[in-house]
Amino acid sequence: MATLGLYWRTLRHLTPRQVIYQVWNRLRSRPRLQWGGGDPAGNVPGIPFPVTFTFLNQSVTFTDRIDWNYAANGKLWTYTLNYFEQLNESEYGLALIHDFIRQTDALVDGLEPYPTSLRVLNWRAFLLHDTIRDSVIERHLYAQTALLHSRLEYHLGGNHLLENACALTIMAIHFQHRLWFFEGINLLRAQLDEQILQDGGHYERSPVYHQLLTDRLLDVYSVLMSNRWVNDQNLIRYVQEKTAAMLDWLVSVTFRDGSVPMVNDAAYGVAPTTAELLDKAKTLNFRPVPALLSDSGYRMLTTPRFELFIDVGPVGPAHQPGHAHADTFSFVLHVDGKPFVVDPGTSTYQIGEQRSWERSTAAHNTVTVADKNSSEVWSGFRVGRRAQVRILVDTPHCVEAVHDGYAHLGEYHTRQWKFVDDATLSIYDSFYNNNLTKKSNLYFDHCISLTTQQNVVKSMDCDILFMNEQALSVNLSNYNQAVGFNFTRLASRVTLDISTALTALFTARL
Repeated sequence: MATLGLYWRTLRHLTPRQVIYQVWNRLRSRPRLQWGGGDPAGNVPGIPFPVTFTFLNQSVTFTDRIDWNYAANGKLWTYTLNYFEQLNESEYGLALIHDFIRQTDALVDGLEPYPTSLRVLNWRAFLLHDTIRDSVIERHLYAQTALLHSRLEYHLGGNHLLENACALTIMAIHFQHRLWFFEGINLLRAQLDEQILQDGGHYERSPVYHQLLTDRLLDVYSVLMSNRWVNDQNLIRYVQEKTAAMLDWLVSVTFRDGSVPMVNDAAYGVAPTTAELLDKAKTLNFRPVPALLSDSGYRMLTTPRFELFIDVGPVGPAHQPGHAHADTFSFVLHVDGKPFVVDPGTSTYQIGEQRSWERSTAAHNTVTVADKNSSEVWSGFRVGRRAQVRILVDTPHCVEAVHDGYAHLGEYHTRQWKFVDDATLSIYDSFYNNNLTKKSNLYFDHCISLTTQQNVVKSMDCDILFMNEQALSVNLSNYNQAVGFNFTRLASRVTLDISTALTALFTARL
């Protein structure tokens, strides 16, 4: 055991490709992994070039050779190429895997811990689904898991490290590797204790990442339940409890149309839907019930006509707010089961003007002061000064809170959301300093058509009356709503210049 431990420690000082080859060479003579079949030199069908991959609404065609390091569309696209998520949908899945193995010496981003975590689980699921027994792939899977074990993403934490823990745990069970298993479950426990909040929300506060991680935890629970090599009932109950809490939170923030709010870093089409997750959970005997939302900082207030999702919490975990936006006091509103006021969403992770705007306070349904962000978002995944929130009223029909995101300017923003009746919502903004310029923004779904008449905004579904001590100018303009990565639709935005308190009265039409 001491010799084995020393061997694993030496891997931490090698490059990813060196780790793969070290482990690969040690496995060549291991009879336990010689399962037969699948020779990359001859027995696997070739890839029918040209082949086209479409990820994140961007397509790339490879004419004679797949470039697993293709980087022209940004790192997220490269990562997604290396996840192998569509294996079961391709009749050439085996050929794609062997092509990846043949190019091991040229791989770059694909050998990083996060894509490795997702890929090994996708390969494993593919092999099990099609009952494929391939010694070449098994050896490479073992080497990839060894690479992951030597490079867990402690420096990033968050969803990356939790994915690492899930992958290491599942692959340890797959290979019946006790060292990996004990390290995997210890890391899994530590990260779930840290990352899953008391109300069941994930601490990065992105409903889409929450969906991804709930799906992954369902996988872990399924493997623990179905594999006789594991006989730790306390661990199984622990994972069951955490998974149930995440499912309960998810149903609490899911709208009646099945969608979730696209708040913080969130995009359509990258995670299983809530309905899909509930179907998967049902097969494992989970029966989710709505949670009482608390420390995640979100609230969902509803009437028969309205569904109101509001943000009155921290932007993210203090040490890792990389997926956070400066969206304190923003909200999302559905009227009669359809999106009305929406979060503009996330269309890119590429550092630049679009990424900066989508994370800004001005890109959310709240108030900006002196054209500044309420939390200091910068670069692609960085946050400096953060707004802190104090909740003043918290009931099923009224929430009121104050935040200090502009305290350095001598300003405090107080907002109250209140249902006057089942068809009327009042949003009241007040401020400490009436001398500073402010802008109130509302972003509407691309399906909504608006007209304005003095201080009233009208649509087919709902009218909005704005009231202020001074004369108001309601400005109607367009913006690009993200309806997926690299995919936007033209939609309407309303902006008001104010300096004093503002009331917005939303009335659903009969």
